[in-house]
Amino acid sequence: MDTGPFTRYKGFDLYPLIYRHQAERTWPERRPDRSFNASVVICREGHEPGTERSRVFRLSAAPWDNIGTARRGAVKFGEDIINGLVPGESVAAL
Repeated sequence: MDTGPFTRYKGFDLYPLIYRHQAERTWPERRPDRSFNASVVICREGHEPGTERSRVFRLSAAPWDNIGTARRGAVKFGEDIINGLVPGESVAAL
């Protein structure tokens, strides 16, 4: 799993979590060993991940073909949550 560097956005720290997608193997195979899923940890600025001021949000999007795209998607998803654009998700309790 790759946490990569964090991004600051509107008083929050965003940590993208990128990990290999565990796809069922089918034929013909589309190289499932080279696709990635993502989550994002959102913390109040200055607080560490894993504290009561942080929360993990998992993206339900289809797997990405590379780490860079997955990381950008995770950060964008975190920004959308902070902006209130993702129904059912909120950072108000942080």
